[in-house]
Amino acid sequence: MAEQQDNFERTEEASPKRREEARSKGNVPVSRAVIPAATLLAAVLVFRFVGEEFVVRLGRLFVGFFALAGARHEMGGEKLFSLSLESGLVMAPVLAPLFLGVVLAGVGTGLLQTGFLFTAEPLKPDFSRINPLAGLRRIFSLDAVAEMLKAMIALSALGALGFHFLYADLAALVSLTSLGAEEILLYTGREGTHLIGFGVGIMALFAGGDYFYKRWRSEVKLRMSRQQLKEEIREQEGDPLTKSRLKGMRQKISRRRMMADLVKADVVITNPDHFAVALSYRMDAMKAPRVVAKGAGFVAEKIKEIAAQNRIPIVENKPLARLLYRVVEVGQEIHESLYRAVAEVLAYVYRLRRK
Repeated sequence: MAEQQDNFERTEEASPKRREEARSKGNVPVSRAVIPAATLLAAVLVFRFVGEEFVVRLGRLFVGFFALAGARHEMGGEKLFSLSLESGLVMAPVLAPLFLGVVLAGVGTGLLQTGFLFTAEPLKPDFSRINPLAGLRRIFSLDAVAEMLKAMIALSALGALGFHFLYADLAALVSLTSLGAEEILLYTGREGTHLIGFGVGIMALFAGGDYFYKRWRSEVKLRMSRQQLKEEIREQEGDPLTKSRLKGMRQKISRRRMMADLVKADVVITNPDHFAVALSYRMDAMKAPRVVAKGAGFVAEKIKEIAAQNRIPIVENKPLARLLYRVVEVGQEIHESLYRAVAEVLAYVYRLRRK
C-alpha cells in the first residue's frame, strides 16, 4: 500500500543526476533470463555447424573405449592421464568453438544490458537485507509476485512443448525398439534438434519480455516526485534566496570598487537626469579612454556627487551618455566609433583645466 502511494506521488521522469547515481550503485535493469537464453541459442547455432563432427569424434571415442573393454590393462596414474589427454585432443576441435560461443554470448548479453559498469556498491554490507520485516516485504512485493508468475508461465510453456512432442510422436517412440542404432541416433538427433529449437524460441520470447519488464520497473522506481525534482534543482543551482543575496552582495562590492575608481576619472558625461558615465584616459597606459564608472538613477546621482566633491568636470551630452551607458561596460575601453565624440569632450575638459 505504501509502495502504491509512493508511486502515485512520483509522477516525474528521473533526472540525469538520479539516473547516474542509480547506475553508480549498480541499480541497472538486468534480466536473469536473457543470459541463459542467449547462451543456449549460441550453443544450438554453433552445434549446427560442428554437430556432425562432434558425433563422429564421439563415436571414435566410444569405439576405442569398447575395443579396450575386453582386454585387461593396468590403469596407473600415468596411463589414465595419457588416456584423458588423448580424449581431450580428439574432442577439443569441436568443444572449443562450442565453449567460445557460449562464453561470448553470456558476456555479450551482460554487457548489452549494463554496459561497461564497475562498482563495488553491491558488495558493501547492507544490514537491511537481514531485517526480517524487510525480507517479508520483499517476499510479498510486486516484484516477487511478478517473478513467480514469470517462472510459472515459462515452466508451463516448456512443459506444454515437451508434452506436445512426446504425445505427437508417441507411435514413433514405441517403434524405436525395432530400429537399429544408427536409425535411432538419426531420429533422436532430428527430433531433439526440433525440440531444442522450439524451446530456445520460447526462452528467447520470455527473456525479451522479461527484459522490457525490468526496464519498465526500473523506470517506475527511478521516478521522482515534484518536490524531489525541485530539491534537486535547488541543490544544483542553489537556493533562490541565497542566490539573490549573493547577487546583491556582489553588486554592492562591485559598486564600492567602482566608486573607489571614480576619483581617477577625467570627466563625467551625464544625460543629465538619468545616466552618468565616468571616463579616464592616460595616454601612456591606455590605447583609448576607459569607462571607470557608470550608473542610472540613484547611482548616477551618486557618481555626480562624488565627482563634484573631487572636482571632476561634469559634461552634459545626452546622446553620448546614453550610448556609452548601453554599449561600454565598466573597465572596458570605448569603441573606435566613439573616439571623435569622446575626444571633443576631453579636449573641452583639458581647455577648462588650462584656464
